[in-house]
Amino acid sequence: MKLRQNAKEMVLIELDGLGLILGEIKYNRQTETVLFALEKTAFFDLYFPCTVLYDQNRGPVVHPHVLTAITISSIRIQRSRISFFVLEPDINPKLIQQYHNLQEAVLRKQGVTLSGKASSDEDKDDGPYPTEPTGRSKVITLSDRKEKQ
Repeated sequence: MKLRQNAKEMVLIELDGLGLILGEIKYNRQTETVLFALEKTAFFDLYFPCTVLYDQNRGPVVHPHVLTAITISSIRIQRSRISFFVLEPDINPKLIQQYHNLQEAVLRKQGVTLSGKASSDEDKDDGPYPTEPTGRSKVITLSDRKEKQ
């Protein structure tokens, strides 16, 4: 039996070379906690990474990281590269709201909808990025792309 990642939590991390990154970490609730994933595992995945910057006029602002444009899944982070992390209950609610708004905007632009957005579903893994193959072809011909535009 393969264990699935069935829980997710927002986390703010300071990563060497990348700065402040806000994203979702997924883990298996039956075998680990979010603290275990952040403190004990050598590597963990961060979904939809966003950069947190401070604007003098608007305060903290969340922007999609360039890595979000490169990947449709997640980025794998080496735990030893993290200076500190802040768990979801301690993150400013304005940052979390900005993150969710960005996530919805990007997914809407890609034609994907967030189904089952309720966080009370503990057994579901309804993140924006599929963890199992979707069955769609990954090959896109240039002629098909031109016809859609």
